[in-house]
Amino acid sequence: MAGSQPEVCAVSSFSDPILAARVEAIRQLAGGMSDRVAVMDREFNVVYANSAAWTDHVSGETDAHHAKCYQAFAHRTDPCSTCPATKVFESPGVQSVSCAAGGDGVACGMRQAFPLVAGDGQVASMLVLFTPPSKPALRPPLQVPDDLPAPMVREHLGDLIGCSAAMQQLFDMIALVAESQATVLIQGESGTGKELVAKTIHRLSDRRDKPFVVVDCGSLPETLLESELFGHMKGSFTGATANKRGLFEEADGGTIFLDEIADTTPTFQAKLLRVLQEGEVKRVGGNQPIKVDVRVVSATNKDLSELVRAKAFRQDLYYRLAVLPLFLPPLRERREDIPLLVEHFVVASCKRHRQSPRVVSSDVMKALSEAAWPGNVRELQHYIERAVVTTTGPDLTCGDIVALGSKASEEGLRTVVRDAVSLTERTRIVEALRMTSGNRLRAAKLLKISRAGLYNKLREYGLQ
Repeated sequence: MAGSQPEVCAVSSFSDPILAARVEAIRQLAGGMSDRVAVMDREFNVVYANSAAWTDHVSGETDAHHAKCYQAFAHRTDPCSTCPATKVFESPGVQSVSCAAGGDGVACGMRQAFPLVAGDGQVASMLVLFTPPSKPALRPPLQVPDDLPAPMVREHLGDLIGCSAAMQQLFDMIALVAESQATVLIQGESGTGKELVAKTIHRLSDRRDKPFVVVDCGSLPETLLESELFGHMKGSFTGATANKRGLFEEADGGTIFLDEIADTTPTFQAKLLRVLQEGEVKRVGGNQPIKVDVRVVSATNKDLSELVRAKAFRQDLYYRLAVLPLFLPPLRERREDIPLLVEHFVVASCKRHRQSPRVVSSDVMKALSEAAWPGNVRELQHYIERAVVTTTGPDLTCGDIVALGSKASEEGLRTVVRDAVSLTERTRIVEALRMTSGNRLRAAKLLKISRAGLYNKLREYGLQ
């Protein structure tokens, strides 16, 4: 019967410590869930299954600790002829699964499969999400009309937007990993929204009321990065005039987001690994370890596994960071989300710039949906903001995109985006000066840039 089977976990069966750690993290977050969750290895042994995974049709005689997935979830005695979930082992990405056949006509109910990578970089197991089990019918089933609307699709998760299958899978995985304390590695091209994903994970976790600290690892030199993250003691280097708490201490109890983690040096990687292993930091120039309780979420636009193989990134740190990996699809792989994104950005930009609402025609929307957008969602957002600011009528005119059509060159779009960024930046500077009655020091603080940086921007935009 449903719920009669105990939770199963055979983590000890893994000789690979990284894989064992990942399965253990899944066990901790899925144990109390009502969603059906399981982990299978390449031979389709059930390595882990939460109590909700067992359906009404699972035989009480099944030895779950040694069951094959087809025995446990499809009531078969022999393997399925073809399982769509095996694509995970061929192409390590999230796979949509539709299992419609079983030994006695009962489908196993697999809905999504996620790759679990072992220490050698190979996909050794898969995390599987199932559709909810059906309840026994108390009366003959109703005749359902064919023209009923499809099941509700989530268009938002926090600030993330998308109705595509890729985004629905991402939403499911975010909801799953948010309840865990394990480290998360977010991989995706620039502009896909990695920081938004990290924020969403934090807001859905039990750490939501504690700090969320963002660190751009690629913009800081090694010496400054170490001091910023771990803190320093007075006199430890020139300019260290007082003791300073590091960002790990500031994030205590919450989440720290390490963006562009691939751009860090081997020396820094070694120190970060020690922090993850020991749960404590040492300030620069200090000897006393400081305990910290911080969840680490990292991100990169590079393939860390490739960097590991090229010995350009520490293998042991990679395994520590990527206990629960997430992959963000580029915008070109989810074009059906573009209309939703456009509508959202138009409304937000009109509100931000105190503009009247704009209407996007079907021709313009078609052109936007077919454009290349090599800079992904960020590029689209900047373009829409430029279009809103430069449009005077009720219709959002995107003549440059419409003219370029679906064959728009990447360079052309980059030029458009650069112009959009410049115009947006100039507008924000003007607004900051207005709000501070022309006080440039206060305006610089409001814009979160240095006074010298503000003066450079004023010269660049002819605002002196």
